[in-house]
Amino acid sequence: MRIISGIYKGRNLKSPGSSLKVRPTTDRGKETLFNVLFNYIEIEDVVVADLFCGTGGIGIEFLSRGAGFCYFVDSDISTVKKNIELLSLCERFKLHRADVLKFLTNGEEYFNETGLPDVVFADPPYSYKNYEKLIDTVNKLNVLFILEHSGTLPETAWDSKKVLHKKTGIVEFTFFDFK
Repeated sequence: MRIISGIYKGRNLKSPGSSLKVRPTTDRGKETLFNVLFNYIEIEDVVVADLFCGTGGIGIEFLSRGAGFCYFVDSDISTVKKNIELLSLCERFKLHRADVLKFLTNGEEYFNETGLPDVVFADPPYSYKNYEKLIDTVNKLNVLFILEHSGTLPETAWDSKKVLHKKTGIVEFTFFDFK
């Protein structure tokens, strides 16, 4: 795993190993994701929340490309913490060891460094069952929301807010515009 663009381009990231709980986004997936994003937003100075961040690869990619700040959120932040130390990232981030839904529900308490994010990226584990609740909770934040998943998402009340669906290999990205 490596950073594919920006100031940290080519730098390798630590991985948690062969754990089935973590599925880092592939280089191909990141290229697809950021090619699409460049058509929707100017990444420079945006505030990002990387939910279920695992290694932190997506949030670090955002920072490498000029994002202003990133909230990294996961129940296990050990790997993202190692990657932040490895890259000697500047202080444009905040780590939160928390349940993602609780974190989002108490956003005012957590988003105190820079305010609410402009972009929320979520990559839940394969076994995740609360997609509808996750989408509903993120909708309240008034953001561009990108959900990485595999397989079909359940229908939700927010399907009309889907602006794009991209598939790259077994990875799928669904973009919601909640602005």
